[in-house]
Amino acid sequence: MKQEELFTLALGLQAPWFVDRVEFINAGEREVLHLYVDYKRGIELAGLDGGKYKAYDHRERTWRHLNFFQHECYLHANVPRVKQADGTIQQVHVPWAAEGSSFTLLFEGYALALCKYGLSLSATGAMLGVDGRVIGRIIRRYVTEALHAQPLAQVKVMGIDETSSRKGHNYLTILTDMDRKKVVGIGEGKDEEAFLQAIEQATLRGVSAQHVETVVMDLSPSYRAAAREHLPHADIVFDRFHLEQMISKAVDEVRKQEAQHTVELKKTKYLWLRNESSLTAKQRLEVKFLCYTYPTLGKAYRFKEWFKQIANNNEPVEATALLKEWIKLANRSKIEPIKKVAKSFKAHWTGILHYFITRITSAFVERVNLKIQEIKRLAKGYRNIKNFITMIYFHLGNLDLPTHIKR
Repeated sequence: MKQEELFTLALGLQAPWFVDRVEFINAGEREVLHLYVDYKRGIELAGLDGGKYKAYDHRERTWRHLNFFQHECYLHANVPRVKQADGTIQQVHVPWAAEGSSFTLLFEGYALALCKYGLSLSATGAMLGVDGRVIGRIIRRYVTEALHAQPLAQVKVMGIDETSSRKGHNYLTILTDMDRKKVVGIGEGKDEEAFLQAIEQATLRGVSAQHVETVVMDLSPSYRAAAREHLPHADIVFDRFHLEQMISKAVDEVRKQEAQHTVELKKTKYLWLRNESSLTAKQRLEVKFLCYTYPTLGKAYRFKEWFKQIANNNEPVEATALLKEWIKLANRSKIEPIKKVAKSFKAHWTGILHYFITRITSAFVERVNLKIQEIKRLAKGYRNIKNFITMIYFHLGNLDLPTHIKR
């Protein structure tokens, strides 16, 4: 079998396309492989309108392909153009590359696969011998096409959360489909306008705000106002993790106040934030001793652990009764940070009640946030926020990539 026939098989080319010529050209310290593709002359070619036509003329094109062993590889072809029935002249589609791309489908598919499995754009580019920004443009094209072509199923349970996009006070608002485990909308910022941007993206892909039944969020006033206005039929749920976080912050405030008068509490922050059940025997003894030594801090800590017990109670009626008792006693505790939490719980009672009824948590939302921060860390940050949003959709949008890159 001739080498041209071997490369025709290796590229998966089918009639009328074939490799006509193979050249190895010395380029400094390496040899570059050039494959010249041609088609069987005299046949009729498919136009974009579905008709069959003889070639009108040709345009020379070059595409970067995956390396063959250690050799950098390029495909070359004189791509025919046809004159269609309406008189327009169109270039025919070639089966090895997307329209307008200077890379083969297999090159692009391999690049996307490397990024999907955890490599950064720069690392992928280094592996394939191109600039990382080139890989970013390839991903952006596929993601953009997928977002336009792939409608969303109706979202019944929606998660809303904020995540930092850069150091400082730069944020993104992330909407997730909690049932299908994917990101469905992203807005720049963490206010009502950002929420509107995100919900508009979801709406353009087919999500109806009228069909959203439950929305899970933290106690952000802007998100609450936006959800009430734009998700009119959704019950707002404040999940337990955000509530526990509020109490933990209150306990830490008490610790900081007590630590002003003693060095004994200076390095014990995470001791108080951890669940009592996760402490070692030695740590439990230390907490017990410190609770006895610093009774105000000990009392705040017991409020934290009591709330966890209430949140673990699977009987909604009993749990809500216990939470009302928790709020009453917290208000009488004379511990200002704990009293502040109690007042907030009372003010947001309906959303908290919905948690005890539905038991829906933001665990998936928090996993999304962690993954987003990992995406940011791999890239060492994104100067262009649009690129960051593209990568979030790429990794977390559960998009179906075109079939030709799934080989």
